[in-house]
Amino acid sequence: MAHPFAAFSKSLDEITYRRKYSDGRTVKLEVRALSHYGMATIHDFDVVLYVISVIREAMNRGDDPPRTVTFTPRQFLKWTDRSTGGRAYDNLYESLERLASTSVKTTIGEGESRRENMEPWLAWSIELREDGETLRRNDQVTVRINSWLWKSVAENEFVLAIDQEYFGLRSSYERFLYRVFRKSVGQDNFWGWKMKALYEKAGTDVRYSHFAYKVRQCAEKDNLPRYRLSVMEGEDEWVRAYDRDYWQKCLNDELRAPPKPWEIGH
Repeated sequence: MAHPFAAFSKSLDEITYRRKYSDGRTVKLEVRALSHYGMATIHDFDVVLYVISVIREAMNRGDDPPRTVTFTPRQFLKWTDRSTGGRAYDNLYESLERLASTSVKTTIGEGESRRENMEPWLAWSIELREDGETLRRNDQVTVRINSWLWKSVAENEFVLAIDQEYFGLRSSYERFLYRVFRKSVGQDNFWGWKMKALYEKAGTDVRYSHFAYKVRQCAEKDNLPRYRLSVMEGEDEWVRAYDRDYWQKCLNDELRAPPKPWEIGH
């Protein structure tokens, strides 16, 4: 989930991203907010991550991947380590509205085998079990994620677990960097991206200088679970993520040093 599927801010109207891989595949994403609700944000996307986790749990038990997932708001809030206070249920309801009203158009493939698809992130319905119009902890929420995302999960493409500490990250930049490097580093020890490539990948509407400043702040604060960030400033700025255990092992070994940010990566 390292592509710019979700916005840093709900005020953004559109994200367009293109990338061509060395094997000839091309990826084009167009994400648009179709209503007054605004675009689904990287925090709203926690709902999608939760649904994916439920699907994966079913598959790990040997069951067929469910096409729809039903849960209570309380289950979701506990899974994401969020408050279960009254406003939390309103926030979840608003997230569902934005996810259902944000369209995702994908064009993926190579040559004549490219496939185009356009759907909202999800469709949802609520079985209200308590009086009132707003969402409450024991209401039944049924979610059906879009077909291409479900197909990717069902075909075992999403196999990397997300650290629980991710849900404690409040900064959209920290969440974005974690997701990019969780995908890029994978089971390895480190990976690097040019700052400009990260900027293009983010799909944000802020200026490049501001984006780079915020990334440097993230590296200084060092809040990311699993990874330690290192930034090489200069004309061709690099950002590198090191697995924390690997980083510590290098520091404890006088004969070794962590690779420089520009030595390997994109």
